[in-house]
Amino acid sequence: MLLTFDDGPDLQGTPLILAELDRRKLKAVFFVMGQHIVRNRPEDLARRDLLRKLAVHGHHVGNHTMHHKDLCQNPGALAEEVDRAAELITYATGVRPQLFRSPYGARCRSLDRALAERDLTQVGWNADPQEWRGDGEDAIFAYVTNRLAHASAPVILLLHDKNLAAVHALPRILDWIEQEEARVAREGGVPIRIVDYSVLLPVQQTTLQAHALPR
Repeated sequence: MLLTFDDGPDLQGTPLILAELDRRKLKAVFFVMGQHIVRNRPEDLARRDLLRKLAVHGHHVGNHTMHHKDLCQNPGALAEEVDRAAELITYATGVRPQLFRSPYGARCRSLDRALAERDLTQVGWNADPQEWRGDGEDAIFAYVTNRLAHASAPVILLLHDKNLAAVHALPRILDWIEQEEARVAREGGVPIRIVDYSVLLPVQQTTLQAHALPR
């Protein structure tokens, strides 16, 4: 399973996630929106510092556009939405994003071509508890653990760091995975492994990033 978090950085939720992942020595991808870090208000400066901290702690800060537009429905906005966000993320972290998540999961040939020209890897998802429906922590936990228990292919989990129900469900989900690993070790079966985002990057890019930032 790959852990991914969208739509941040969030000054309340993202630090809680970072602390939990650090405690467990896990890495994730945070797909962030440029509009949260573009101005010079105190909260924007704090979010930029938070992005730097994510990168320093070994997480990948991915590109989720400036304003969360559907770039297949708004092709004229593509360059501004993708390139401006990349510039802001690079300025904040010192590392240019290599991973991109399309708002709404939109895919089309024009977007695929533009991403290829920019050496950006598109990352989708196949497990989404849809926190926007307003379900609580218990419902999110139940959805994710059921999805993982019955997965027949690698899982990319989508959570939102601005959603506190998802943030609070995360430790429970990770505890459940650890319990499943212990059970599989005793009884046999297929373990659930949380993988590093480096599986999505070419070897040379992963090596460069590892040398660019302390781990």
